Amino acid sequence: TIEPERRALVVVDQRSGTIVMGEDVRISRVAVSQGNLTLRIEETPLAVQPNPFAQGETVIVPRTQASIEEEPGLHIAEIPDGSSLSQVVSGLNALGVSPRDMIDILKSVNSAGALHAEFVVH
Repeated sequence: TIEPERRALVVVDQRSGTIVMGEDVRISRVAVSQGNLTLRIEETPLAVQPNPFAQGETVIVPRTQASIEEEPGLHIAEIPDGSSLSQVVSGLNALGVSPRDMIDILKSVNSAGALHAEFVVH
């Protein structure tokens, strides 16, 4: 079986506020400040052991915890290396961040060189 290499891609339509991304898009450690939001994402790798006598291999899987708080005043959120962009967007979406603000955040993350994907804006 041949699996094609998937390229990391984020497509933004500024007019409609639509954001489309692949599931494997990652971002590097970066500080984000947007209004009164505090965004924290922690990546803690977890070793998964095979069952005894299964002849499997131990693998390391990512375990991500995300918390977002909305507080008065300006805050800076730090996003660690390897965080999933879809988790960041989901968290911001849950807080009711407008599509325009979310697009501005994604543009800033990309401009900082922290987005590990091709970034296309329409």
